[in-house]
Amino acid sequence: MKSIAGKNLVLIGFMGTGKTEVGKLLASSLNRRLVDTDQLIVDRAGITIAEMFAQHGEPYFRRQEKAVIAELCQQKGLVISTGGGAILDPDNVAQLRAAGLVIWLDASVAELERRLADDQSRPLLAGGTKLAELYQQRENAYRQAAHRRVDTTGKSPLTVVGEIMDIIRQE
Repeated sequence: MKSIAGKNLVLIGFMGTGKTEVGKLLASSLNRRLVDTDQLIVDRAGITIAEMFAQHGEPYFRRQEKAVIAELCQQKGLVISTGGGAILDPDNVAQLRAAGLVIWLDASVAELERRLADDQSRPLLAGGTKLAELYQQRENAYRQAAHRRVDTTGKSPLTVVGEIMDIIRQE
């Protein structure tokens, strides 16, 4: 685990893959601070992401996200949970990969549909966009951004954390 001592652990993945919950447990297990990029943006803006999309548009949100990622990548020893679309910006990907170990939390589309069925807080799904289409658009970007992939389908957050800890031990 010495090779990740001064690095961040970065969780990327589609909405509903467990980044926030796994991030909390992972940070606790490693005695590191968790920073959820979406939550940090919300805290600073004083409005929800859905409100930000409605009032200012997605490009405005992406600019806030890019600034937060650049700021966090200057720090060390964090667990960073990113928003699902953070990897769409090549600058974000380059910074996250340089600053830490990037782990892609993945899940099957059927599992994601089940997990997100009652979630009304996802602005990108609000306009009738099909989850499967959005996932398909992003899947290759996740694959290219990640150092390692963990499938969360049918697994508890604790099980996923155990798999990530195994990856860390191998680094």
